[in-house]
Amino acid sequence: MGTGAGPRQCRGIPVLFVAFLMLVGLLPGTSAAAAPVPEDPYGDGYDGSSMWMRYPRVDDPGLLRRYREAISTVVVENAGRNKAHRHTPNLTMATGSAERLVETTLEAARNELTRGLGGLLDRDVPVWSDRGGQVPDGAVVVGTRDSSTVVRRYVSARDLASVGAEGYLIRSVSRGRHEVTVIAANTDVGALYGTFAFLRHLQTQRPIANLNISGSPKVEHRHLNYWETERLYAGNDELGDGGLGGETGAIFNFAATGASAHLNLPVILDRYIVAARALASVGITGITINNVNANPVYLTRAYIQQEAALADALRPYGIRLAVSANYAAPLDQRFAPDTLTREQLDPTSTEFQGWWNRRARELQAAIPDFIGFTVKANSEGQPGPQDHGKDHGDGANGLAAAVAPLGMTIFWRTFVYNPDVDTDRLKRAYLEFAPIDDEPQPDGTRGRFADNVFLQTKNGPLDFQAREPIHPMFGRMENTNQAIELQITQEYTGQGTMLTYLGPMWEEVLTTDTYATDRQGRLLDKRRVGNIVDGSAQGHRDTAVVGVANLGNADNLTGHHFSQANLFAFGRLAWDWTLDAEDIATDWVRMTWNNRDDVVETIVAMMMGSWEALVSYQTPLGIGHQFEFSNPADHYGPGPSVWFGNDDWSPVHYNKADSVGLGYDRSPTGSDLAAQYFPTLAAKYGDIDTVPENLMMWFHHVPWDHRMRSGRIFWDELVHRYQMGVQYVTGMRHTWDALEPYLDARRFAEVRAKLAKHEADAADWRDTCVNYWQEFSGRPVPVDGGPLSITIDVGGRTFGGFDLSAASYPIPVAAGASPHVTHVSTADTAARYEIISQPAGVPGRAVVRVTKNDFFGPLVKDHVFTMVRDTTLESLTVNGSALASFRADVLAYNAVLPADAGSVPAVAAVASDPAATVAVEQASTPTGQATVTVTNGETSTVYTVRFPTAITGSDEFTSSELGAQWHWVREDAGRWRPGDGALTVTSQNGDLQGSVNTARNIALQDVNGDWTAESRVVFSRPLATDNEQGGVVAYADDDNYVKLAWEMGDAKAPVNKLRVVLLREENGVATAMQVTGAAAQRLVGEGGAIWLRLTKTGNTYKAYYSNDGTVYKYMGTTTLATEPTSAGMLSFNRAGTSTDLDAAFDYFRIDSRGEYIG
Repeated sequence: MGTGAGPRQCRGIPVLFVAFLMLVGLLPGTSAAAAPVPEDPYGDGYDGSSMWMRYPRVDDPGLLRRYREAISTVVVENAGRNKAHRHTPNLTMATGSAERLVETTLEAARNELTRGLGGLLDRDVPVWSDRGGQVPDGAVVVGTRDSSTVVRRYVSARDLASVGAEGYLIRSVSRGRHEVTVIAANTDVGALYGTFAFLRHLQTQRPIANLNISGSPKVEHRHLNYWETERLYAGNDELGDGGLGGETGAIFNFAATGASAHLNLPVILDRYIVAARALASVGITGITINNVNANPVYLTRAYIQQEAALADALRPYGIRLAVSANYAAPLDQRFAPDTLTREQLDPTSTEFQGWWNRRARELQAAIPDFIGFTVKANSEGQPGPQDHGKDHGDGANGLAAAVAPLGMTIFWRTFVYNPDVDTDRLKRAYLEFAPIDDEPQPDGTRGRFADNVFLQTKNGPLDFQAREPIHPMFGRMENTNQAIELQITQEYTGQGTMLTYLGPMWEEVLTTDTYATDRQGRLLDKRRVGNIVDGSAQGHRDTAVVGVANLGNADNLTGHHFSQANLFAFGRLAWDWTLDAEDIATDWVRMTWNNRDDVVETIVAMMMGSWEALVSYQTPLGIGHQFEFSNPADHYGPGPSVWFGNDDWSPVHYNKADSVGLGYDRSPTGSDLAAQYFPTLAAKYGDIDTVPENLMMWFHHVPWDHRMRSGRIFWDELVHRYQMGVQYVTGMRHTWDALEPYLDARRFAEVRAKLAKHEADAADWRDTCVNYWQEFSGRPVPVDGGPLSITIDVGGRTFGGFDLSAASYPIPVAAGASPHVTHVSTADTAARYEIISQPAGVPGRAVVRVTKNDFFGPLVKDHVFTMVRDTTLESLTVNGSALASFRADVLAYNAVLPADAGSVPAVAAVASDPAATVAVEQASTPTGQATVTVTNGETSTVYTVRFPTAITGSDEFTSSELGAQWHWVREDAGRWRPGDGALTVTSQNGDLQGSVNTARNIALQDVNGDWTAESRVVFSRPLATDNEQGGVVAYADDDNYVKLAWEMGDAKAPVNKLRVVLLREENGVATAMQVTGAAAQRLVGEGGAIWLRLTKTGNTYKAYYSNDGTVYKYMGTTTLATEPTSAGMLSFNRAGTSTDLDAAFDYFRIDSRGEYIG
């Protein structure tokens, strides 16, 4: 840094950020390649298929020696006892498999130890088999007091009582000179968990002398929900959302075809066992194997046999199976003759409960430890009890009653959002479930849900957004078992492309204070979300955590290599939610990538800021659900302007953007979602001055000029956050490139390729959203106060105003001046810079890298400056007067002349560089266009000045006579009338689309240049017939126009009847965009009025609408190649026949856009 470029800002740079800079190669004399590179233990072709269980040789020679001295033998007594149930005869692995089936949990532990220790110590570690003999020094003993004489000798029952059924103790013990390591538990599965914990200790290269480690889970049920190919990003096809060779991309093969048909269950594949080992290593106890949008085929006998084979393979690892159940499965003819009628789907009926009991018995016969059913009901089209006049309590309890005699459990998802419950989707689940939880029972207790029912509730009230407020049901359902549902698969968090570590998000959720109280209103001592989930807050004994899995048939099982970290982190936090996400990431990196401290710290630092960066470039400050939805599996790219046909799925419904501000008002003045939380949290969320800023727009419609805690106004802060998010991803890419010498080649290259796309897609999010919000805010994008904004000096001039979204910036250099950057000033004093390169001449390129450590990590921006000959203007005048709007970097101008202008304006200009020449071609007519060409050497720039005349046709319609500026298309004089402050047009049958050009009484006036037109339209009654409409229009002819109107789109539609429509017809071909949905039906109230505004700039048209004339919403943009000669108003009904609808246009105001010239 420095390189003679002036003073550098180095204040307050943390040690970790310095390490980051060193690896990126920013500090002098610290090239990453200069350090010695140890032999890569993974191999350059490694594909990640062993996940975090690769077990490479310990690369620290001293530590390796100590491990070898301390570990000599594996001792697992009675490993063959307690054989797991196996339903499938002759259960086999696929031909050529590397993994092997085991019959007992202790056998799994023994095999893992020999595999792991053999790899880590780089030598065979024998299994001790001398029964009754002396256990050798350095033995690693695994077992329970029942299975192992050594455990009985060294570990008391009292000591083990403290860790429960699934916990473990790891101890270094000795008698005299006899030293062994004991991994002890009360159960075989606890011993397996302890085995993995011990191996993790070695994988992360911790000392193993004097061990005294204990571990036990805080939550009893730690499950995965596997959605097969829905939200799949880990398939082995090119996009990751499907499979090759007849496989679907799912991890488990039930119905593979073609070349993979012979690999269907009951055949067991290597990846099933790898997954089982990985899940056991983090303590997962169960998996629901199919999508919650459930296909009843998983309840058929053929599938049950396949499921039994899978259960047989997973059972020794402590993993049990469950199935997602379709509520209406009894109707499925695949179960004939054992089917029900629709009338028999009443969940309280004996027929319904009997049917489900029979299915559960079939499952239990093949899978004795079958968990039960996961149910998505009356949600997103899935059937449920509400279809039969019952509520969710009845539905859950009906199924629970059917399976209770078998010891099974029902996981009933609370992801429901019936629009009839409330206009705010986020309130609906609580409103449906809370009354059932509070319902008094005959025995004096409260809560109707059965004891073998879990309500499975997402972490937030919407749908797995990158940041949401906690779900208000946590703590509010004190009478019901409740499981938290987290999403491991990255549906909204970058899918298979973006490196997003979700551990910090889950840590934030689980540690959030609910401010839960008892019935007397006193705050509970333990009241964080994690306390609610683990039962310590309200005394629940049956507890559960569920994660939507991210597994597939990709080589590495998760698609993105870093997605493995999310599965690992979920398991660790499900086991103990108080663990630190950074510690978890550190373990994973050491186990998966490298144990070199600086490499580990750098990768962990990347991971820890990645989630906050994603929030920043996608949905900062609480603006949720802004995703495109181009197909049912999307939710990846930005779509803030989109309405999808359903308010609840539409970004525009959630952003509520308008000319006042942005965000959904859920405070007491809005939908009052805040009131569903406990009082302290409700008050905090409900006040814009106390709500956490990262949740602000979840609860408030934030004015664009609201002052934020940074001192910036909200608009500036919003743009700032978008920029920070992208700049962090740039930093990750730089960081990863610097790590190449330390990582295996294949995985390094695959992550590098994804980071490149990640950076581009993050920038797309930033630019799409900022540009869209700007249409509402009406404010310029802040350029000089960004997180990494700078000014530079070149050739004696200072340049600034660099849009941080741009890839490069042209810098005009005067003839004879040096093109070198001679000085850099950072807008933020905490930022630092380095001049990476200087141009050799003009043209040439300079690169200035600016870095800063912000609250979630290091930001990087490479400012690329292209040095060009100076072909800018210093001044531009019309008729001797300087254009007030002139800026050297703006090339096109509208100079609006008086309406009666009769002479050609004179344009003059002066070049910034005296060496440049200026040629002015004056307009040929008073309303023509002048061009100014600036030439410097071989480089030229052209400026244009257009001369429209001022449009003066605005009309308030106060006269009984229509003004002379108006003319008609297909006039019917008996169907329009002026006066009383309106031009009233009676709608008639007619059309203006395609070849049918019969619409009457289109009122027009002449226009030229760019302009903005606006009108208030008042309808004499609500629109009732298809295509009744009224609006404003830019008109060239019947086949070329742009229309903005309020219209009845489909009178028979259940919801989406009325709409605002922006339609462009070009050469007879129409394209349209619309705003409709439940909220749109209320746009035009009892007064029948809507305000419409259409703005023209060149061939681009922007549409806005309002229901009060004060607060406008931007609708969208279209283009029309043909220049319109007229603008005005229209009202007709296309194919309708009604003639009783009057559209009263209270005014038509139109103004030229540009700088007025006297």
